[in-house]
Amino acid sequence: MAIVNLTNAFLRSIKPPLEGRAEYWDELTPGLCLRVTTSGKATWSFRYRPKGGAGFQRITLGSLIDLPLAEARDRARRHRTTIADGGDPQRHRKANREAAKNILTFDALAERYLQEYAKPRKASWKNDVGYLKRPRAKLGNKPAAAVTRRDVIDLLDGIKVDAPVSANRTQTVLVTMFNWAVEGELLEASPISGLKKRAQEQAKDRTLSDDEIRVLWHTLTTTTDVSHDVAQALRFLLLVGQRPGEVAGAAQAELIALDRPKEARWEIPAARMKGRKAHVVPLGSQAVAILQDVLKQRKIDGDGISVFASKFASRSTLARHSLSQGLKRVIDRLQAEDNDRAHAQSLKDHPPTPHDLRRTVGTGMARLGIPREDRKAVLAHVEGDVHGIHYDRYERLREKRIALGAWERHLSSVIDMREDDRGVVPIRRRSV
Repeated sequence: MAIVNLTNAFLRSIKPPLEGRAEYWDELTPGLCLRVTTSGKATWSFRYRPKGGAGFQRITLGSLIDLPLAEARDRARRHRTTIADGGDPQRHRKANREAAKNILTFDALAERYLQEYAKPRKASWKNDVGYLKRPRAKLGNKPAAAVTRRDVIDLLDGIKVDAPVSANRTQTVLVTMFNWAVEGELLEASPISGLKKRAQEQAKDRTLSDDEIRVLWHTLTTTTDVSHDVAQALRFLLLVGQRPGEVAGAAQAELIALDRPKEARWEIPAARMKGRKAHVVPLGSQAVAILQDVLKQRKIDGDGISVFASKFASRSTLARHSLSQGLKRVIDRLQAEDNDRAHAQSLKDHPPTPHDLRRTVGTGMARLGIPREDRKAVLAHVEGDVHGIHYDRYERLREKRIALGAWERHLSSVIDMREDDRGVVPIRRRSV
Protein backbone atom coordinates (compact mmCIF):
# COMPACT_ATOMS: atom_id res chain seq x y z
CA MET A 1 0.00 0.00 0.00
CA ALA A 2 1.72 3.18 -1.23
CA ILE A 3 1.16 6.25 0.94
CA VAL A 4 2.22 9.40 -0.89
CA ASN A 5 1.64 13.14 -0.86
CA LEU A 6 -0.66 13.25 -3.87
CA THR A 7 -0.12 16.21 -6.19
CA ASN A 8 -1.29 16.95 -9.71
CA ALA A 9 2.29 16.44 -10.88
CA PHE A 10 2.37 13.02 -9.24
CA LEU A 11 -0.98 12.09 -10.80
CA ARG A 12 0.40 12.97 -14.24
CA SER A 13 3.35 10.64 -13.65
CA ILE A 14 1.27 7.59 -12.70
CA LYS A 15 1.43 4.69 -15.16
CA PRO A 16 -1.19 1.92 -15.33
CA PRO A 17 -0.02 -1.29 -13.62
CA LEU A 18 0.93 -4.27 -15.75
CA GLU A 19 -1.63 -6.40 -13.91
CA GLY A 20 -4.26 -6.05 -11.23
CA ARG A 21 -4.64 -2.56 -9.88
CA ALA A 22 -2.45 -0.04 -8.10
CA GLU A 23 -3.55 1.96 -5.05
CA TYR A 24 -2.18 5.33 -4.01
CA TRP A 25 -3.17 6.56 -0.54
CA ASP A 26 -3.06 10.26 0.19
CA GLU A 27 -0.68 11.23 2.96
CA LEU A 28 -2.55 14.47 3.67
CA THR A 29 -6.08 13.01 3.76
CA PRO A 30 -6.32 9.72 5.67
CA GLY A 31 -8.58 7.22 3.96
CA LEU A 32 -8.46 8.83 0.51
CA CYS A 33 -7.26 6.40 -2.16
CA LEU A 34 -6.80 6.49 -5.93
CA ARG A 35 -7.16 3.12 -7.64
CA VAL A 36 -5.67 2.69 -11.12
CA THR A 37 -6.41 -0.32 -13.33
CA THR A 38 -4.40 -1.80 -16.19
CA SER A 39 -6.64 0.05 -18.67
CA GLY A 40 -5.68 3.39 -17.11
CA LYS A 41 -9.05 3.96 -15.43
CA ALA A 42 -8.50 5.87 -12.19
CA THR A 43 -11.13 6.03 -9.43
CA TRP A 44 -11.21 7.80 -6.08
CA SER A 45 -12.48 5.99 -2.98
CA PHE A 46 -12.59 6.63 0.75
CA ARG A 47 -11.95 3.93 3.35
CA TYR A 48 -13.16 4.35 6.91
CA ARG A 49 -14.23 2.52 10.06
CA PRO A 50 -17.66 3.60 11.41
CA LYS A 51 -17.90 4.35 15.11
CA GLY A 52 -18.62 1.07 16.83
CA GLY A 53 -18.05 -0.82 13.57
CA ALA A 54 -16.04 -4.04 13.45
CA GLY A 55 -14.37 -3.53 10.09
CA PHE A 56 -13.45 -1.09 7.38
CA GLN A 57 -15.91 0.22 4.81
CA ARG A 58 -15.10 1.74 1.42
CA ILE A 59 -17.18 4.27 -0.49
CA THR A 60 -16.56 5.32 -4.10
CA LEU A 61 -16.18 9.07 -4.64
CA GLY A 62 -15.89 9.25 -8.43
CA SER A 63 -13.48 8.95 -11.32
CA LEU A 64 -10.35 11.04 -11.72
CA ILE A 65 -11.67 12.38 -15.00
CA ASP A 66 -14.65 13.95 -13.17
CA LEU A 67 -13.15 14.63 -9.75
CA PRO A 68 -9.94 16.70 -9.40
CA LEU A 69 -7.60 16.07 -6.48
CA ALA A 70 -8.78 19.09 -4.47
CA GLU A 71 -12.44 18.09 -4.76
CA ALA A 72 -11.68 14.45 -3.88
CA ARG A 73 -9.90 15.62 -0.73
CA ASP A 74 -12.83 17.86 0.15
CA ARG A 75 -15.31 14.99 -0.18
CA ALA A 76 -13.12 12.71 1.93
CA ARG A 77 -12.87 15.35 4.66
CA ARG A 78 -16.63 15.78 4.67
CA HIS A 79 -17.03 12.04 5.13
CA ARG A 80 -14.57 12.14 8.04
CA THR A 81 -16.69 14.86 9.64
CA THR A 82 -19.78 12.67 9.23
CA ILE A 83 -17.97 9.77 10.94
CA ALA A 84 -16.74 11.99 13.77
CA ASP A 85 -20.35 13.01 14.39
CA GLY A 86 -21.34 9.35 14.67
CA GLY A 87 -22.63 8.93 11.14
CA ASP A 88 -21.86 6.37 8.46
CA PRO A 89 -21.30 7.68 4.89
CA GLN A 90 -22.49 4.43 3.29
CA ARG A 91 -25.66 4.32 5.37
CA HIS A 92 -26.26 8.02 4.75
CA ARG A 93 -25.88 7.51 1.00
CA LYS A 94 -28.32 4.59 0.99
CA ALA A 95 -30.86 6.62 2.95
CA ASN A 96 -30.61 9.46 0.44
CA ARG A 97 -31.10 6.99 -2.38
CA GLU A 98 -34.24 5.55 -0.80
CA ALA A 99 -35.65 9.02 -0.21
CA ALA A 100 -34.91 10.04 -3.78
CA LYS A 101 -36.81 7.02 -5.08
CA ASN A 102 -40.01 8.30 -3.55
CA ILE A 103 -39.81 11.99 -4.39
CA LEU A 104 -37.47 12.44 -7.37
CA THR A 105 -39.37 12.76 -10.64
CA PHE A 106 -37.72 12.35 -14.01
CA ASP A 107 -38.13 16.08 -14.62
CA ALA A 108 -36.47 16.93 -11.30
CA LEU A 109 -33.64 14.52 -12.05
CA ALA A 110 -33.12 16.10 -15.46
CA GLU A 111 -32.98 19.57 -13.91
CA ARG A 112 -30.50 18.45 -11.26
CA TYR A 113 -28.35 16.81 -13.92
CA LEU A 114 -28.27 20.01 -15.96
CA GLN A 115 -27.50 22.29 -13.02
CA GLU A 116 -25.14 20.05 -11.04
CA TYR A 117 -23.34 18.15 -13.80
CA ALA A 118 -23.82 19.41 -17.35
CA LYS A 119 -23.66 23.16 -16.81
CA PRO A 120 -20.50 23.17 -14.64
CA ARG A 121 -18.65 20.57 -16.73
CA LYS A 122 -19.73 20.79 -20.36
CA ALA A 123 -19.17 23.70 -22.72
CA SER A 124 -22.00 22.19 -24.80
CA TRP A 125 -24.47 21.95 -21.90
CA LYS A 126 -27.12 23.87 -23.82
CA ASN A 127 -27.24 20.98 -26.29
CA ASP A 128 -28.17 18.72 -23.37
CA VAL A 129 -31.02 21.09 -22.52
CA GLY A 130 -32.37 20.66 -26.03
CA TYR A 131 -31.99 16.88 -26.15
CA LEU A 132 -33.82 16.50 -22.82
CA LYS A 133 -36.89 18.49 -23.91
CA ARG A 134 -38.79 15.54 -25.40
CA PRO A 135 -37.87 13.09 -22.61
CA ARG A 136 -38.97 15.63 -20.00
CA ALA A 137 -42.23 16.26 -21.83
CA LYS A 138 -43.04 12.55 -21.98
CA LEU A 139 -41.58 11.24 -18.70
CA GLY A 140 -41.39 14.38 -16.58
CA ASN A 141 -43.95 13.53 -13.87
CA LYS A 142 -42.91 9.90 -13.54
CA PRO A 143 -40.68 8.95 -10.58
CA ALA A 144 -37.16 8.65 -11.96
CA ALA A 145 -36.72 5.27 -10.27
CA ALA A 146 -39.85 4.01 -12.04
CA VAL A 147 -38.65 4.83 -15.56
CA THR A 148 -38.20 1.55 -17.41
CA ARG A 149 -36.07 0.43 -20.31
CA ARG A 150 -39.26 0.11 -22.36
CA ASP A 151 -40.17 3.73 -21.58
CA VAL A 152 -36.87 4.97 -22.96
CA ILE A 153 -36.91 2.67 -26.00
CA ASP A 154 -40.39 3.87 -26.98
CA LEU A 155 -39.28 7.47 -26.54
CA LEU A 156 -36.14 7.04 -28.66
CA ASP A 157 -37.94 5.09 -31.38
CA GLY A 158 -40.46 7.91 -31.64
CA ILE A 159 -37.67 10.44 -32.15
CA LYS A 160 -35.89 8.13 -34.60
CA VAL A 161 -38.75 8.24 -37.11
CA ASP A 162 -37.98 11.82 -38.16
CA ALA A 163 -34.56 12.45 -36.63
CA PRO A 164 -32.35 9.36 -36.24
CA VAL A 165 -29.23 11.32 -35.34
CA SER A 166 -31.16 13.30 -32.73
CA ALA A 167 -32.42 10.02 -31.26
CA ASN A 168 -28.85 8.86 -30.75
CA ARG A 169 -27.78 12.18 -29.25
CA THR A 170 -30.75 12.06 -26.89
CA GLN A 171 -29.78 8.54 -25.87
CA THR A 172 -26.21 9.65 -25.17
CA VAL A 173 -27.43 12.42 -22.86
CA LEU A 174 -29.81 10.04 -21.08
CA VAL A 175 -27.02 7.50 -20.56
CA THR A 176 -24.83 10.20 -19.02
CA MET A 177 -27.67 11.48 -16.85
CA PHE A 178 -28.67 8.06 -15.51
CA ASN A 179 -25.03 7.09 -14.86
CA TRP A 180 -24.53 10.37 -12.98
CA ALA A 181 -27.63 9.62 -10.90
CA VAL A 182 -26.35 6.13 -10.06
CA GLU A 183 -22.93 7.45 -9.07
CA GLY A 184 -24.58 10.07 -6.89
CA GLU A 185 -26.77 7.44 -5.22
CA LEU A 186 -29.96 8.97 -6.60
CA LEU A 187 -30.84 5.74 -8.43
CA GLU A 188 -29.99 2.08 -7.86
CA ALA A 189 -29.26 1.40 -11.53
CA SER A 190 -29.59 2.89 -14.99
CA PRO A 191 -32.61 1.57 -16.92
CA ILE A 192 -30.69 1.78 -20.19
CA SER A 193 -27.35 0.30 -19.22
CA GLY A 194 -25.91 -1.47 -22.27
CA LEU A 195 -28.69 -0.31 -24.60
CA LYS A 196 -27.46 -0.17 -28.19
CA LYS A 197 -27.98 2.95 -30.27
CA ARG A 198 -31.49 2.95 -31.70
CA ALA A 199 -30.55 4.46 -35.07
CA GLN A 200 -27.90 3.77 -37.66
CA GLU A 201 -25.61 6.67 -38.48
CA GLN A 202 -23.25 7.15 -41.36
CA ALA A 203 -19.64 7.04 -40.21
CA LYS A 204 -18.17 10.48 -39.70
CA ASP A 205 -15.17 10.34 -41.97
CA ARG A 206 -15.75 13.22 -44.39
CA THR A 207 -12.58 15.12 -45.15
CA LEU A 208 -11.85 17.56 -47.96
CA SER A 209 -9.36 16.81 -50.69
CA ASP A 210 -6.75 19.44 -51.51
CA ASP A 211 -8.74 20.38 -54.61
CA GLU A 212 -11.92 20.81 -52.57
CA ILE A 213 -10.02 22.91 -50.03
CA ARG A 214 -8.74 25.19 -52.79
CA VAL A 215 -12.20 25.67 -54.32
CA LEU A 216 -13.82 26.33 -50.95
CA TRP A 217 -11.05 28.66 -49.77
CA HIS A 218 -11.24 30.91 -52.82
CA THR A 219 -15.03 30.86 -52.73
CA LEU A 220 -14.94 32.06 -49.12
CA THR A 221 -12.56 34.82 -50.20
CA THR A 222 -15.03 36.32 -52.68
CA THR A 223 -18.50 35.20 -51.55
CA THR A 224 -21.28 37.62 -50.70
CA ASP A 225 -23.62 34.80 -49.67
CA VAL A 226 -22.50 35.03 -46.04
CA SER A 227 -21.10 37.78 -43.87
CA HIS A 228 -17.41 38.57 -44.06
CA ASP A 229 -16.98 37.38 -40.48
CA VAL A 230 -18.57 33.99 -41.15
CA ALA A 231 -16.36 33.48 -44.21
CA GLN A 232 -13.23 34.47 -42.29
CA ALA A 233 -14.19 32.25 -39.36
CA LEU A 234 -14.52 29.25 -41.68
CA ARG A 235 -11.12 29.95 -43.24
CA PHE A 236 -9.62 30.40 -39.77
CA LEU A 237 -11.10 27.03 -38.78
CA LEU A 238 -9.37 25.42 -41.76
CA LEU A 239 -6.08 26.86 -40.55
CA VAL A 240 -6.23 25.98 -36.87
CA GLY A 241 -8.51 22.93 -36.72
CA GLN A 242 -10.34 23.83 -33.50
CA ARG A 243 -13.96 23.02 -32.75
CA PRO A 244 -16.51 25.20 -34.59
CA GLY A 245 -18.04 26.50 -31.36
CA GLU A 246 -14.63 27.50 -30.02
CA VAL A 247 -13.85 29.41 -33.23
CA ALA A 248 -17.26 31.10 -33.42
CA GLY A 249 -17.11 32.25 -29.80
CA ALA A 250 -13.51 33.51 -29.84
CA ALA A 251 -12.94 36.63 -27.73
CA GLN A 252 -10.33 39.34 -28.21
CA ALA A 253 -9.01 38.75 -24.68
CA GLU A 254 -8.00 35.24 -25.76
CA LEU A 255 -5.61 36.48 -28.46
CA ILE A 256 -2.03 36.91 -27.31
CA ALA A 257 1.02 38.52 -28.98
CA LEU A 258 -0.39 38.77 -32.51
CA ASP A 259 2.42 41.22 -33.32
CA ARG A 260 5.13 38.69 -32.39
CA PRO A 261 5.20 35.82 -34.93
CA LYS A 262 7.08 33.39 -32.69
CA GLU A 263 4.74 33.95 -29.75
CA ALA A 264 1.35 34.58 -31.40
CA ARG A 265 -1.26 32.31 -29.84
CA TRP A 266 -4.90 31.85 -28.99
CA GLU A 267 -5.56 30.89 -25.36
CA ILE A 268 -9.02 29.33 -25.04
CA PRO A 269 -10.26 29.28 -21.42
CA ALA A 270 -11.47 26.06 -19.83
CA ALA A 271 -15.06 27.32 -19.69
CA ARG A 272 -15.25 27.33 -23.51
CA MET A 273 -13.53 23.99 -24.10
CA LYS A 274 -15.40 20.73 -24.55
CA GLY A 275 -13.16 19.01 -22.01
CA ARG A 276 -13.21 21.97 -19.60
CA LYS A 277 -9.41 22.24 -19.85
CA ALA A 278 -7.75 25.46 -21.02
CA HIS A 279 -6.10 25.10 -24.43
CA VAL A 280 -3.42 27.08 -26.27
CA VAL A 281 -3.35 27.26 -30.08
CA PRO A 282 -0.17 28.65 -31.71
CA LEU A 283 -0.99 30.96 -34.61
CA GLY A 284 0.80 31.09 -37.95
CA SER A 285 1.05 34.08 -40.25
CA GLN A 286 -2.13 33.34 -42.24
CA ALA A 287 -4.19 32.78 -39.10
CA VAL A 288 -2.88 36.06 -37.67
CA ALA A 289 -3.66 37.86 -40.93
CA ILE A 290 -7.29 36.73 -40.78
CA LEU A 291 -7.56 37.83 -37.15
CA GLN A 292 -6.02 41.22 -37.86
CA ASP A 293 -8.44 41.69 -40.75
CA VAL A 294 -11.57 41.13 -38.65
CA LEU A 295 -10.14 43.03 -35.67
CA LYS A 296 -9.82 46.16 -37.83
CA GLN A 297 -13.58 46.10 -38.31
CA ARG A 298 -14.15 45.42 -34.60
CA LYS A 299 -12.17 48.57 -33.83
CA ILE A 300 -14.29 50.58 -36.25
CA ASP A 301 -17.43 49.11 -34.66
CA GLY A 302 -16.22 49.92 -31.16
CA ASP A 303 -16.44 46.22 -30.27
CA GLY A 304 -13.75 45.25 -27.78
CA ILE A 305 -15.09 41.77 -27.07
CA SER A 306 -15.75 39.59 -30.09
CA VAL A 307 -13.38 38.40 -32.80
CA PHE A 308 -15.92 37.12 -35.32
CA ALA A 309 -18.99 39.28 -34.77
CA SER A 310 -22.63 38.33 -35.00
CA LYS A 311 -24.98 40.47 -37.06
CA PHE A 312 -27.63 40.07 -34.37
CA ALA A 313 -27.91 42.66 -31.62
CA SER A 314 -28.74 39.97 -29.05
CA ARG A 315 -25.19 38.59 -29.04
CA SER A 316 -21.66 39.78 -29.76
CA THR A 317 -19.81 36.70 -31.02
CA LEU A 318 -20.97 34.34 -33.73
CA ALA A 319 -23.10 31.36 -32.76
CA ARG A 320 -21.80 27.93 -33.68
CA HIS A 321 -24.79 27.27 -35.93
CA SER A 322 -23.91 30.42 -37.91
CA LEU A 323 -20.89 28.54 -39.25
CA SER A 324 -22.99 25.49 -40.13
CA GLN A 325 -25.65 27.55 -41.88
CA GLY A 326 -23.07 29.74 -43.58
CA LEU A 327 -21.05 26.84 -44.96
CA LYS A 328 -24.21 25.18 -46.26
CA ARG A 329 -25.30 28.39 -47.98
CA VAL A 330 -21.90 28.89 -49.60
CA ILE A 331 -21.80 25.33 -50.94
CA ASP A 332 -25.41 25.38 -52.13
CA ARG A 333 -24.61 28.43 -54.29
CA LEU A 334 -21.12 27.32 -55.25
CA GLN A 335 -19.94 28.12 -58.76
CA ALA A 336 -16.48 27.43 -60.12
CA GLU A 337 -14.34 27.88 -63.18
CA ASP A 338 -14.23 25.09 -65.74
CA ASN A 339 -11.13 23.49 -64.25
CA ASP A 340 -12.74 23.26 -60.82
CA ARG A 341 -16.29 22.24 -61.72
CA ALA A 342 -15.72 18.60 -60.78
CA HIS A 343 -14.34 19.58 -57.38
CA ALA A 344 -17.19 22.04 -56.81
CA GLN A 345 -19.70 19.33 -57.70
CA SER A 346 -17.98 17.00 -55.24
CA LEU A 347 -18.54 19.57 -52.49
CA LYS A 348 -22.21 19.84 -53.47
CA ASP A 349 -22.70 16.08 -53.67
CA HIS A 350 -21.06 15.51 -50.29
CA PRO A 351 -21.45 18.83 -48.43
CA PRO A 352 -19.03 19.11 -45.52
CA THR A 353 -19.88 20.53 -42.11
CA PRO A 354 -17.66 22.85 -40.06
CA HIS A 355 -16.63 19.82 -38.02
CA ASP A 356 -15.52 18.15 -41.25
CA LEU A 357 -13.16 21.09 -41.79
CA ARG A 358 -11.68 20.37 -38.36
CA ARG A 359 -11.36 16.69 -39.26
CA THR A 360 -9.65 17.69 -42.50
CA VAL A 361 -6.95 19.50 -40.52
CA GLY A 362 -6.32 16.45 -38.34
CA THR A 363 -6.19 14.10 -41.31
CA GLY A 364 -4.03 16.53 -43.26
CA MET A 365 -1.48 16.75 -40.46
CA ALA A 366 -1.38 12.95 -40.37
CA ARG A 367 -0.60 12.89 -44.11
CA LEU A 368 2.21 15.35 -43.47
CA GLY A 369 3.75 12.94 -40.97
CA ILE A 370 2.90 14.90 -37.81
CA PRO A 371 3.16 12.50 -34.83
CA ARG A 372 -0.16 11.35 -33.37
CA GLU A 373 0.52 12.85 -29.94
CA ASP A 374 1.23 16.25 -31.51
CA ARG A 375 -1.96 16.08 -33.58
CA LYS A 376 -3.96 15.22 -30.46
CA ALA A 377 -2.36 18.16 -28.67
CA VAL A 378 -3.31 20.55 -31.49
CA LEU A 379 -6.90 19.30 -31.62
CA ALA A 380 -7.27 19.13 -27.81
CA HIS A 381 -8.15 15.47 -27.87
CA VAL A 382 -7.82 14.47 -24.20
CA GLU A 383 -7.81 10.81 -23.23
CA GLY A 384 -10.20 9.79 -20.48
CA ASP A 385 -7.60 8.05 -18.32
CA VAL A 386 -5.06 8.98 -15.70
CA HIS A 387 -2.75 10.53 -18.31
CA GLY A 388 -5.32 12.66 -20.08
CA ILE A 389 -6.77 14.72 -17.29
CA HIS A 390 -4.15 16.77 -15.47
CA TYR A 391 -1.84 18.59 -17.84
CA ASP A 392 -0.21 21.96 -18.25
CA ARG A 393 -1.89 24.01 -20.96
CA TYR A 394 1.57 24.96 -22.29
CA GLU A 395 2.74 21.36 -22.65
CA ARG A 396 3.75 20.51 -26.23
CA LEU A 397 3.42 24.16 -27.25
CA ARG A 398 6.55 23.92 -29.40
CA GLU A 399 5.31 20.71 -31.02
CA LYS A 400 1.91 22.26 -31.68
CA ARG A 401 3.53 25.29 -33.32
CA ILE A 402 5.60 23.03 -35.57
CA ALA A 403 2.55 20.94 -36.50
CA LEU A 404 0.32 23.90 -37.32
CA GLY A 405 3.19 25.58 -39.16
CA ALA A 406 3.57 22.53 -41.40
CA TRP A 407 -0.18 22.45 -42.03
CA GLU A 408 -0.32 26.17 -42.84
CA ARG A 409 2.55 25.83 -45.33
CA HIS A 410 0.77 22.93 -46.99
CA LEU A 411 -2.48 24.88 -47.10
CA SER A 412 -0.66 27.84 -48.66
CA SER A 413 0.70 25.63 -51.42
CA VAL A 414 -2.79 24.26 -52.04
CA ILE A 415 -4.70 27.54 -52.20
CA ASP A 416 -2.06 29.28 -54.32
CA MET A 417 -2.11 26.69 -57.12
CA ARG A 418 -4.69 25.56 -59.66
CA GLU A 419 -4.66 22.95 -62.39
CA ASP A 420 -5.34 23.74 -66.04
CA ASP A 421 -4.48 22.20 -69.36
CA ARG A 422 -0.91 23.44 -69.05
CA GLY A 423 -0.32 21.83 -65.67
CA VAL A 424 -0.04 23.43 -62.27
CA VAL A 425 0.35 27.20 -62.32
CA PRO A 426 0.31 29.77 -59.53
CA ILE A 427 -2.58 32.16 -59.13
CA ARG A 428 -2.54 35.52 -57.45
CA ARG A 429 -3.04 35.37 -53.70
CA ARG A 430 -5.99 37.39 -52.52
CA SER A 431 -5.46 39.50 -49.45
CA VAL A 432 -7.29 38.50 -46.28
